Amino acid sequence: MNCKECLEELSTASLREIPGDSPLMQHCATCPDCAQLTTRLREREYEAATVLNSLPPLGNPLSVAETAATLSRRRRVGRLVVTLSRIAAIIIIGIVGSTMVLPAVRRSGLFTDSPPRLRTETIALTCLSPDQAADIINPYVRSHGSTYYTPTSGISAITVRGTSEELARSRNLIRDFEADPAAACHVTTDTRDNAMEQAIRDALKDGKPVVAGSDVSPSPAPSPTTAPKKQ
Repeated sequence: MNCKECLEELSTASLREIPGDSPLMQHCATCPDCAQLTTRLREREYEAATVLNSLPPLGNPLSVAETAATLSRRRRVGRLVVTLSRIAAIIIIGIVGSTMVLPAVRRSGLFTDSPPRLRTETIALTCLSPDQAADIINPYVRSHGSTYYTPTSGISAITVRGTSEELARSRNLIRDFEADPAAACHVTTDTRDNAMEQAIRDALKDGKPVVAGSDVSPSPAPSPTTAPKKQ
């Protein structure tokens, strides 16, 4: 055996597994270079064995595997929870933005170069007077350029100029008030007079004083009875 063959065998084998009468050991006994190499390899193997023997004992392989599996499941669950939280936050932000922020921005006109588009509509009145209708819609017609007009010729109508939302709100409010049977405009003069007379009759029946300012005339006093003449 030559030095090349000796190096090839030492690169794949351990000195502990090589018998002492092998060709490799016989060659190292006659070659000082190979003998020095085998001596150094033996020292390195001894040092490695010493280090391994000084290490603390490892845990149960099953316990180590279970712990690793538990940690892996926790990491997967954590990543899933974080992903779901991000999706929920994006959905909530989108809902809040579409239902509250965007309508407010559109109404304010901050990001538009032109003011909101105004329309004019005349709403016919069947019960309310134009002044009463104006008092009802006044708090809701507030955008820039919005207004309302009450006719001066006695027409039962009111003209409103505003945004689509303001026109719809004004129209619905007027219809609701006019459709209410208890509205003051549905009470006629005859109905008020009958109610007043009935209240006065009830008061007289109970012996209560009549309210001042009523139109009820007092009952005529009974005529005195003429006494019979004496004969």
